[in-house]
Amino acid sequence: MRWVTVEWLNEHLDDDITIIDCQPNVHDFIRGHIPGAVYLAEESMRLSQQGYPHVWLPSAMAQEILQTVGVSEGKQVVVYTQTNPNLPTGDGVPQGMIAYSLARNGHSRILLLDGGLEAWIRDARKLGTKYSATKKGDFKALPRKDLTIKYSDFLRIKDDDDVVHIDSRSSAQYQGKSPWPKEGHIPGAINIPWSEMFSKDNLTKLRPKRGLVKLFAQHGITREKKVVCHCGSGRKAAAQLVVLKWFLGYPNVRLFEGSLTEWCAHEGNETSIGPSP
Repeated sequence: MRWVTVEWLNEHLDDDITIIDCQPNVHDFIRGHIPGAVYLAEESMRLSQQGYPHVWLPSAMAQEILQTVGVSEGKQVVVYTQTNPNLPTGDGVPQGMIAYSLARNGHSRILLLDGGLEAWIRDARKLGTKYSATKKGDFKALPRKDLTIKYSDFLRIKDDDDVVHIDSRSSAQYQGKSPWPKEGHIPGAINIPWSEMFSKDNLTKLRPKRGLVKLFAQHGITREKKVVCHCGSGRKAAAQLVVLKWFLGYPNVRLFEGSLTEWCAHEGNETSIGPSP
């Protein structure tokens, strides 16, 4: 997985690639998208399972959806979104969330557009309104168990000395102001809001690598640690995992996909309130 520029994508529009538009609302796509792109809503990758409201799809279901939008073996997939402050999912997260969904199902040729659609528009590139006919892909989903951690395993290791876990939500939610049944955060979690990895005026544009390395290092998150990312429902933490693993090169990063939603579902689990882990 790697990030590409507007210039790179513009030069490769006529190549045999799949471009996935995951803007927060299909109407955003209808109004304008990068030519040749196909629309895929981020929540297409999750559904209710065993009572939990947003669980990543079983691999067979994910495979069918990804094939339908043209994803194939060995074929590059470019993912982009656009922020929209009027929508809950317009926070820039879908870009990383869809990239993670591809990776967790075994796709290895994933590209993210640095700066997303905002960068494309700012560079005065043309938008399309036509819908591209999509040939069904031949992608075969092979789940990567090294990217996820189940609740039982997270519970067992979360307090180990060589483990650090990050709450990717905003500081306000981390400290207690949140819509979850139990306010606050999972005890021991360090708060590094996912948004701190991106430019303040464009939450799909990465900050320089040197600054990001410093950001995580000052919280004691080094490459020697086993890192677990979580948030409220897994989506923001998925975006954070993508940056940690593929942009910064952390070797051992996993996502607790159930995050605080699953944590709160277990009656005996407590949460901590305030700015300290």
